[in-house]
Amino acid sequence: MSILHVDLNSFYAHCSILASNGKYSFDSPVIIGGDPRKRHGIVLAATYPVKKKGVHAAMTLREACELCPEAAVLPGDHKLYTEYSRRFMRIIKEYSPLVMRFGIDEAYIDYTGCEHIFGPPEEVAHIIRERVKREIGLTVSVGVGDNMLMAKMGSDYKKPDAVTVVTKEFWDEHIKPLAVDRLMYVGHASAKKLNELGIFTIGQLASLSPNVLKGLFGAVGQDMWLHANGVDERRITFEDEAQKSISSAVTLPGDIQSRDELTAALLTQVDKVAYRLRSMGMKACCVGVSVRYKDLTNRSRQTRLRTATDVTDELYAEAKQLILPLYAEKPIRQVGVKVAQLTDGAEQLSLFGEKEHERKRSMDLAVDELRKRFGTGIVLRGSTVKHGLRDDAEDDFSPFSR
Repeated sequence: MSILHVDLNSFYAHCSILASNGKYSFDSPVIIGGDPRKRHGIVLAATYPVKKKGVHAAMTLREACELCPEAAVLPGDHKLYTEYSRRFMRIIKEYSPLVMRFGIDEAYIDYTGCEHIFGPPEEVAHIIRERVKREIGLTVSVGVGDNMLMAKMGSDYKKPDAVTVVTKEFWDEHIKPLAVDRLMYVGHASAKKLNELGIFTIGQLASLSPNVLKGLFGAVGQDMWLHANGVDERRITFEDEAQKSISSAVTLPGDIQSRDELTAALLTQVDKVAYRLRSMGMKACCVGVSVRYKDLTNRSRQTRLRTATDVTDELYAEAKQLILPLYAEKPIRQVGVKVAQLTDGAEQLSLFGEKEHERKRSMDLAVDELRKRFGTGIVLRGSTVKHGLRDDAEDDFSPFSR
């Protein structure tokens, strides 16, 4: 039981509540996102009293207010979230040299070998939970398990302010009866297909033959079966805080036939890179593109941004201008994106305008939350679906594939 997953509860909402100087509490109905005066836009986060009424991230603010009309609507404050995230990370890094941040509000800890210093994993989980509450004012849920999957399912099992130890016996008794869409990496589309086959629980999924699942879902089916049985062979890797760049590329099954297809392929890669940036709490000062032609020759271009950003649409707008001149030369088989000169510095005014920048970033964060909770296929961009660039292997869209 040497892996811990620490997850800050209702992070954005609770940070804003702490900044309200006592006007609101964690038990208050509060929604973060959109324009609090005009009540339009989307929900970035909400407190638990609001969530219980069916409000969730990426829902329109109008819908959310209809479900919970008594809720106070507060604007997002990304500088505030970044500062609280830094304080959170400083605490958990005291308990292991191997910590991997999975987003602004959660992290994995490999606690192997640290038992002799700080005590048993469950004990240190409670210490972390109490320190975060006392020193920062936020609450966390901590999962403890033999692998990353068990730890993550443990932190999700009981919220808020809880520690859950997931043993093999706990998995069989408490995790397997859960709905199949509660299993990490089972997205909405996969859950729907499983339900149509009469598979509604994680336990039912675990009892299927892995060959059957592989036949239905390909290589992802094998992973589904392993995960349903609590098996996860991933390892926490050291995340170099001085990482200088992030890149992603896709090789197309055939030649790109149009500029629209080229920009759709580009968008899938920008989407992944921007997600990884936000997961690391970083912004990019430079963006570059690369193409590989059918004859295996390559070309690349890059530009320095006037302001650092982690917003998908802003990175895409710059990358699109770089890649379009590369289209006409030869048939293109591979499209890549790279962001560099990464910084975790304070947010600057965007070249796209402050209000528009905040609106797009709030939308990105809400979509990140949906993908993190329900799988990467839960939200897709229209142009990528049109050109068949869905990325059905949902595990490809993961901050682990750095």
